This record gives sequence, structure tokens and C-alpha cells, in this order.
Amino acid sequence: MKKTLSLIFCLLFSILVLAYEPVTVNFTHQGKDYEITYTKSPERAVTLSHFTTEMFLALNLEEKMAGTAWADNEILPELKTAYDKIPILSDRYPSKEIFLSVNPDFVTGWHSALTDKNVGSVETLIQMDIKPLIIKSVEPDATLETVYEDFITIGKIFDIEDRAQKLVKSMQNEINDVRKKVPSNVKKVKVLAYDSGKDSAFVVCSGLGGSLIQEAGGINIFGNIQKAYANVSWEKVAQSNPDIVLIVDYGSTTYEQKVQFLEENPATKDLDAVKNNKFVKIGLADLSPGIRNINAITTMTKGFYPEIFKK
Repeated sequence: MKKTLSLIFCLLFSILVLAYEPVTVNFTHQGKDYEITYTKSPERAVTLSHFTTEMFLALNLEEKMAGTAWADNEILPELKTAYDKIPILSDRYPSKEIFLSVNPDFVTGWHSALTDKNVGSVETLIQMDIKPLIIKSVEPDATLETVYEDFITIGKIFDIEDRAQKLVKSMQNEINDVRKKVPSNVKKVKVLAYDSGKDSAFVVCSGLGGSLIQEAGGINIFGNIQKAYANVSWEKVAQSNPDIVLIVDYGSTTYEQKVQFLEENPATKDLDAVKNNKFVKIGLADLSPGIRNINAITTMTKGFYPEIFKK
């Protein structure tokens, strides 16, 4: 009887293993190309960025998460209950010791997370049988479509592709419902997406943030710069004279303090957007890849074209 049960168990285990279709993922990190192949679904994932944490929670993967770190804003209310069940390893990046203490088999986050200074280089992680992943949406050429692609990739890795497909479809429907309210012939507003900086302006350029501004019907005045973020002179900001200032809200400098600075800064106080109090507040996490991109496009579209949504 024991031999029979043992044989049945082995057969069932083999079926489960065979049921997982290997997934190969490619990414570039610090100028080097990597190819990672998954032969089974990870069981103890660690997410080292706010956006990847929420992406995993939106996919109901909390049972596969061994830890999180680096939250930019408060976790979305609808994800908070699941989030509270997962160990928070650090406010920023955890030490190698704390990271390894949760016995991870998968890790993802910003590029800066996967370095010897932080949890370990890609090579080191691979040697420890910890699969690293940098999603495509953090790259300078990312778009909203890239976010959808990343959700599907995570779905494949964790063997929940159907769930990921449904989530992407839901995101697409919500975003389309907002976008179709803005007539195609409406005059598009010029947008300065101000992150921070006093000596110069640190602004959103291309990449996902720039793509989301475009999806919301805005023209990013620095969208031609092929970087996700860049420093530009205040003279260039003044020359562009934006219709709207999109202020990225995060960190120790508040939204109100950023508005006050722009109202007092000699280079920006006479901009039409500043004089007319045309400010739109957006969270840093909203401009990062993930489920919040719905909120980002909704908030920006309503902020760019308030007269349309007042009707």
C-alpha cells in the first residue's frame, strides 16, 4: 500500500512539474544582456519597489511573496489587506542579510536594487539560485503597452497567465472609458511634468511617464528627450511656457512646497500655467509601471481638461 501511494505521489508530482511550461525572459542590466529561464513557478518572491509590489498584489500573488521593500506612497487601499500579510524588509533596500533571511527564490525591482551595494548583482543572485527580473517598463522606451506586456510576463512566470490577461483587459477598458470622453479634435495642452530641483528642473521626459502624459491627451514639453527623467534649465522651461504643470508628489518635499517654489521662482512665476494656478498633482507611484497607471491617466486627463469633465 505504501509503495502504491508513493508511486501515485510521484506520478502526480511529475504531472505538476510537466504542466509548467518553461518561460524565458530577457533583460538588460548595467549594459549587459541576460536571459533567465524559469522551469517552475517561484514560491518566495521579494519585490524591491513600490510598483512591483502592487503589480504582484494586483495579480493576487501575495501567497508567493516572501517580502517587500521601498514603498514610495501608501499602498492602494484595495491592496492593503493583502500587503499587510507580507513582511516589510526595509523602508528602502534591505541589507543582504535581511534579504537572504527570507529565503527568496525570485527578486524584482529597480535596476539599482540588483547591485553588489544592495541585495546582490545579477550574477551573484543567479549563483544563489535566486531568479532576478528587471521588467521592461522601467526602460527609457517604455509605454503603456510595455506595462501590459510586463503583467503578462509575470503571469507566465508564476503560471497565472489567464489571471494576468484578465487584469490587462480590465485596465484597458477602464483607461479607454476615460480617454473617449475627450473629443479627438480638442486642442491638446502643453505639460511641464516637474519632479523636483531648484538650480535646474528635474522633469519627466520620455519613457513610461511621458507615455502616460500622452495617453492622457497632453503634450509633454520635454518628451523629445530620450530619458525617463532629466535635468533641464529654467530658461528652457520658460521658453516652452506650458499650459499645465504636472507636479510629481513624493518624498520629503510636499506638493504644496513645490507649488510655492514655482510661484516664487523668477524663471517660472510668470508662466501662464503658474499665474493661472494650473497645477495637477500626481503620485510618483502613479507614474511608475503597474496598476496605478489607470489612476494616473484618469487623474491627468481630468486635470488637463477639467471643463470637459465638469459637464
